[in-house]
Amino acid sequence: MTDAIDRYLERLADRLGAGRDAWRLLAETDGHLRDAQAALQTQGMADEQAAEVAVARFGDPATVARARSPRRRAVGVLSGLWLVVGLGLVVIGVSGLVSWALEALLGPAFLAGDVNGVTYTAARCADFLGFFPQAGSCAAAAAMHHSDEIVSERLAAGILGLLLLLVWLLVRRIRGAIPIAREDRRMLLVASAVAYLGVGVVGLGSGALSVMLDLVRGMAIAGVGVRLSDGAIALLAGVVAVVLLIRFLRRGVASPAGASATPA
Repeated sequence: MTDAIDRYLERLADRLGAGRDAWRLLAETDGHLRDAQAALQTQGMADEQAAEVAVARFGDPATVARARSPRRRAVGVLSGLWLVVGLGLVVIGVSGLVSWALEALLGPAFLAGDVNGVTYTAARCADFLGFFPQAGSCAAAAAMHHSDEIVSERLAAGILGLLLLLVWLLVRRIRGAIPIAREDRRMLLVASAVAYLGVGVVGLGSGALSVMLDLVRGMAIAGVGVRLSDGAIALLAGVVAVVLLIRFLRRGVASPAGASATPA
């Protein structure tokens, strides 16, 4: 059966995050609260009442969590940013795989062809055809060139993201989890959700609008695949970020609700 001190420690742990520093602070807090509870019991208080009074005197978990040293919090934010950047690059890599699939299914022009009416100088056309002599035309060679760049750059970003995540996991394994304050975790989740959803809506919206305009004008659909693939993957990542944010906020609300730590 948990008492007010156990519930208090759960709330504090939720704000501190994991990591050796966090566990150390939790252990110290538990020791101080138990000592205070024992001292109050010697004055004639019952166990639960003594625990509630000790918790009330110790202070709000949010205030205690913010009292950590600025260096520890900076390290936690850096760890969170490293993780977010690594995951973001992996998302870009996934969009590269989708772009590669669209190129294979619908052709380079659909993925990255130039907008109708775009032309190149003879010298630039010669450059494109030098890379892709089998294309047969300047426009086709340009589309193949752009498609290769799009796919290769996104896949390279994905590989870099995987390397960053590997480094993050290795540091976590060697040093232990680096605590990230609850406020910083919320900030990172909100920023990720907003960024992904923004890119997703803009990408899918602009791509769909281009398709409709080309169809209305009776022109070939070109250069929309990359926007559609980037938008779809970003939107999916944004939905995942929103789900994680909702779960995070609900967990934060649920913890205090279970604690009726008010002095009798």
